[in-house]
Amino acid sequence: MVIWVKDNEIDAFLPLVPDEMKGKVKSGEWFCLGGLSEPGETKEHPTDEKVAAGVLLFSSEEGISFGEDRVSMIELHWLYVSERYRQKGIANELMQELSDILEDNPAEGIICDIPLGSEYDLIEDFFSSWGFSFDVTEYNEMTITKEDCRREISPENKEEALKLASGPARNIDLISVSELSKEDFKKSIQKMKEEERSGYYDRLSENRDDYAGDMSYAVIHGDDVSSMALFERLADGNLHMVMLETLSKRGAKELLTLLRYCAGYYYLNYPEEATVNFSLGIERSRNLAVHLFPDKEPVRVRRGYFF
Repeated sequence: MVIWVKDNEIDAFLPLVPDEMKGKVKSGEWFCLGGLSEPGETKEHPTDEKVAAGVLLFSSEEGISFGEDRVSMIELHWLYVSERYRQKGIANELMQELSDILEDNPAEGIICDIPLGSEYDLIEDFFSSWGFSFDVTEYNEMTITKEDCRREISPENKEEALKLASGPARNIDLISVSELSKEDFKKSIQKMKEEERSGYYDRLSENRDDYAGDMSYAVIHGDDVSSMALFERLADGNLHMVMLETLSKRGAKELLTLLRYCAGYYYLNYPEEATVNFSLGIERSRNLAVHLFPDKEPVRVRRGYFF
């Protein structure tokens, strides 16, 4: 049995969801389908009790690249069935419900990403059985660790980053977004969204307080914001960079200063186990990240399409 999981039911399904995804589910940004066990399926539960056995997380996304076009798609983020309830058809029931949703949805189709590696081959086989077709693509994400900072930032860049991050040496034009008024922040985000015609930033919040103030910085020229780096703090304590953008003629040089400052601050102030995930949907941000971390490459995945 499959249900749309309501707010008052979500706690029963959260144990089946990875920690880094729970915030998206709780906020309602991602939708949740729940698979319930049938009564009497295991000895651990009374015959009249149904329990959370599986979960499927998805969202509706606009501006997904497909060939030369940008289309609206349903993005499947997570499909999981508790081990004790596998081989009972629950995953197929969840997928059938998602397929039915697509029929009444303006989205063109469904996409899902599966990591490379033989340990994920069975997952690809399952989705292929549902009609997904796969190709290998570069996922616009890069995960940075403390070890990456130690190993991959060149000595001259590391020295500059740490000098910037030390505080007093920080350029007076570089300020935390928490120092901007909410109205000025909102106007700056709107302007940068207008300039970025791909629509990649369209879903970003325009509320200043939704970002990590200690890591999210802007460069000010006069009274105007010219460049910005924005990070979200995830539920598990890690960071997610969601914007690295400029309106300045200084362009890449200014953005590189921002990125080096953020890298240095993270290196000096965050726990050893904390990671930073970069979203690199804009080509220039990807080029800058690869420049700062020359041996690090964006994640490559198997991207599946279902129409």
